[in-house]
Amino acid sequence: MIPFKKYIQDIKPYEPGKPIKELQREYGIRSVIKLASNENPLGPSGKAISAMRKAIREVHLYPEGSCYYLLTRLSKELDLDPAHLIFGNGSNEIIELLARGFLSEGDEVISSEMTFLVYPILSQVCGAKFKAVPMKDYRYDIEGILRAITPKTKLIFIANPNNPTGTYVTAGEVEDFLSKVPENVVVCFDEAYVDFVEAEDFPKMLAYVKAGRPNVVVLRTFSKAFGLAGLRIGYGAASKEMVDYLHKVRQPFNVNSVAQAAVVAALDDSFFLWRTKWLVVRGRKYFYRKLKRLGLEYLPSQANFILIHMKTDGQEVYQYLLRQGMIVRPMVAYKLPDWIRITIGRRSQNAQLIRLLKAYLSEKV
Repeated sequence: MIPFKKYIQDIKPYEPGKPIKELQREYGIRSVIKLASNENPLGPSGKAISAMRKAIREVHLYPEGSCYYLLTRLSKELDLDPAHLIFGNGSNEIIELLARGFLSEGDEVISSEMTFLVYPILSQVCGAKFKAVPMKDYRYDIEGILRAITPKTKLIFIANPNNPTGTYVTAGEVEDFLSKVPENVVVCFDEAYVDFVEAEDFPKMLAYVKAGRPNVVVLRTFSKAFGLAGLRIGYGAASKEMVDYLHKVRQPFNVNSVAQAAVVAALDDSFFLWRTKWLVVRGRKYFYRKLKRLGLEYLPSQANFILIHMKTDGQEVYQYLLRQGMIVRPMVAYKLPDWIRITIGRRSQNAQLIRLLKAYLSEKV
């Protein structure tokens, strides 16, 4: 008998958004629009593409394990000492490093319900108990998380802005929260969507790292605004002691050389990042206006996606859109069965989605 761990056997694996090629195979549809996985519809920066082509010539060599050139460039961009940064195979890997570095069987992890599904999965992989605090108005209940802390609590995850709701916790809420969290509890702020934030009261979490807050970790990614999801690269910012500790858990050569080169180039393309932000801001306003006309409720978002209340079976809406060549994200896994999440795309893609939603609603009347 193979000694499988029951708490790992009981895990329901993370299900990513449906790939375009899979839908093309299943339905024989040539033209497919994917607005499901919060990817950048512009693709990567032209500068990043050029850097990738050049880097490919050396893929027979192992990458630089220290990410030296990327580390130097990003530390300058953030005005942060390089000793405060660690890179991962996507920011997901930093979450895994935190789980492996701090969790043992019987420990506790706290986050919210309706948040990134990787948090409970990695907690369970380590044999830890995941405590999902109910949300208030689709926002993290910070006070509720404080009340849930026990001597067994090792990690707290806060996605800000949150996926899939697009809501956020404010600077004032964070300041009060961190003043009350025990110093032996690590608090991870996952800022995968920070590049799309417009709210003036959004917290500046890197300031806590610069100030030497020992138990704060900030995660960011190059998958969203930078359009490099396929390269899998992200980073964490934390105290020098925390980074040194996580390096002991990190595998060597975890960030490939093509990804390193692409990000260095992408950081020099400020116009591309501006274009991406402008597309998202304009797209959010477009969807708000059109969804109101359709009589559909939605959550105002600080990210590049919007959560929509369909007032009916969201899975049915998802399947209807699939047959029309449109991929969105059903929310059953987040216990939101009558909602769908849509990524903001190009203008023509957004307009096509609205047309399809209008057609679906007309058929339901």
